[in-house]
Amino acid sequence: MCQNNYNTENNDGKHLTYEDRTVIAHLFNVQKMNYSEIADEMGSHRTTISREVKKGLVKLHRGDGTKKDYYEPEWAQKKYDNNATAKGPNLKIDKNHKIAQFIEKKVNEKYSPEVIAELIKKDERFEMSLSYKTIYNYIDMGVLMLEREDLVYGNYRDNNKSKRKESTKTKQHKKGRTIRDRPKAADNRSEIGHFEMDLVEGKKGCNDPYLLVLTERKTRIEIIEKIPDKTQDSVVKGLDRIERRMGVVKFRETFKSITTDNGREFYDYERIEESFTKSSTKRTEIYYCDAYSSWQRGSNENANRFIRRFLPKGESFKGITRNFVKDIQEFINTYPRKMFDFMTSRELFQHARGVI
Repeated sequence: MCQNNYNTENNDGKHLTYEDRTVIAHLFNVQKMNYSEIADEMGSHRTTISREVKKGLVKLHRGDGTKKDYYEPEWAQKKYDNNATAKGPNLKIDKNHKIAQFIEKKVNEKYSPEVIAELIKKDERFEMSLSYKTIYNYIDMGVLMLEREDLVYGNYRDNNKSKRKESTKTKQHKKGRTIRDRPKAADNRSEIGHFEMDLVEGKKGCNDPYLLVLTERKTRIEIIEKIPDKTQDSVVKGLDRIERRMGVVKFRETFKSITTDNGREFYDYERIEESFTKSSTKRTEIYYCDAYSSWQRGSNENANRFIRRFLPKGESFKGITRNFVKDIQEFINTYPRKMFDFMTSRELFQHARGVI
C-alpha cells in the first residue's frame, strides 16, 4: 500500500482533475495498485478509477518485443478536454453539477433513465427537467461519469421507430386490462391491495426454476413463490398455492389487482383471475404495463434487487429450498424502510390487513 495519503478530500461523485490523474498515474504505474486500492486511496468509486485508467491507457513497447500497459495522465486529460469541447455550450446541465451527480447516483442505484427523468421533474431542488432520451445522449457524449454498461438496460427504443406494432390478437387480449384501466387507487398507492407481479430468473439455459414475485404497491409487502419454469401453467399454479394457504376470501380481499409486464407467461389472464375453486367470482383483476416500460412496475424492480442480495444473477435456483425462499421473503418484509420512517412493510401491512 502506498505510504502517501492522497485521500485528503473525497472525490466521490466529482469529476477528476489533471492533478488527480497524475496521482492515479503514480499509484497505477509505480505503486502497481489495483483499481480498488487506488479508489480507496483517492476516496473515489472503484468504477470511476477503472473507467479513468482505461481512458488513459497506452501500450509501451519493450525492447524484448513485449508490451506493457501504462496510464498516461496527459492522454487521459486530452480525451477529457476533447469530450468537454464536443459537448458544446448550450447543454442543460453544463454548469448544473447537482443534477449531473443526481443522475449518476441514481444510475448507480440501478434506476433507469426513464425513472430518473421523472424524479427530476418532481424534485423541487431542480429548476429544469430532462427527457430520458437526453440522459441517454449525455451518457453517450461523455457529459456524465457513466457509460451505457452502467445502465440496467443499456439501450432504449424510440417509440416512433423501433417499437413493434401490436397484433390485433394482443390488443384484444389487453382490452380493458392495460395499466390505464387500472383503478386510480393502484396508480396513486392510496389503498392497500394492489400488487405488481414478476418472475426472477436463475441460471440461463439450465432449465432452472423461477421465483414468482408479488410486491404490494403501497406497503411493498413481498410474497415469493418458487415455481418450476417460466410457463403460464406454472404461474397459475403458483398463485393457486398462495390462494390455498391464505384462503379464498382473504386472497380476494388482499389481491384487489395485479399488474404485470407483457411476457407470455402472464398471458392467460382468465386462469390468473380465476380461483382454484373454479368459483364464478374472480379472485383478482390483472392489468398489463406498456411494452418496454419496466419502470411501470418500479416496486417489483426494487424488490428484485433485495432478492439478488441472496441470489446473484447467474446463480442457479435448482438447489434452493422453499424454506430459503421464505427466509428471503421474511428479510424483505421485516427490513426497515427509510421511505416509511424506518417502519417495515410487514408493520404497515399488518396494521391494515393482518399477517401474510
